[in-house]
Amino acid sequence: EILAEGRARHRDRRRPGLQFLRSAQGTDVAAAMADELEKAITSADVVFFDMAGCPFCRMAEEALTAKGIAFQKIPIASFKPALVEKTGKGSAPSVWIKGTYVGGCNDGTEPWHGVKPMLASGKFEEMLK
Repeated sequence: EILAEGRARHRDRRRPGLQFLRSAQGTDVAAAMADELEKAITSADVVFFDMAGCPFCRMAEEALTAKGIAFQKIPIASFKPALVEKTGKGSAPSVWIKGTYVGGCNDGTEPWHGVKPMLASGKFEEMLK
């Protein structure tokens, strides 16, 4: 009797309407995260999503600094889900020039991506003009 009563209560908690509510809230959260990401990537000409202790972040940061390129550094942690949604990548660093994703330290989603290769080819500075 007690077991059957417990199952009935458990079934009541799984109402179809609640799943819709959770999905709608998830969509609102995802939209808010996407909006925050958009604000962040357009907050400066060069935006650098950074992770403490990341050796690739340090190499990319040093390369930009050596070229005298100013950048806005932002901790990546709270932006990872939105970055994955937007670029397919959540790795650090995630570098953006004037709102355009240009990859990480050595690579990205395009063959020409990556801070170091782009600095070597002149593409990074070209995109800043």
